[in-house]
Amino acid sequence: MPLPISIKEFVKDPVKSLLFLTICAIMYLYIDNKMMYTGLIEKQDDRIVLLEEKVDDLYDKLSEKWKTNL
Repeated sequence: MPLPISIKEFVKDPVKSLLFLTICAIMYLYIDNKMMYTGLIEKQDDRIVLLEEKVDDLYDKLSEKWKTNL
């Protein structure tokens, strides 16, 4: 896949070339950051489900104790 800017164009106008490279770097960092947060959200969702199950189990045990003490 050829680059959208040739080396001759880089040499001819270095300011535009640096701006192009900067935009490419910013796009890469944005996409990388978005993917990282997506992974973290999925992990947290799994953890929340596990903690909700534990809370439900503890609530059931506590309600059983209350019933036996009444």
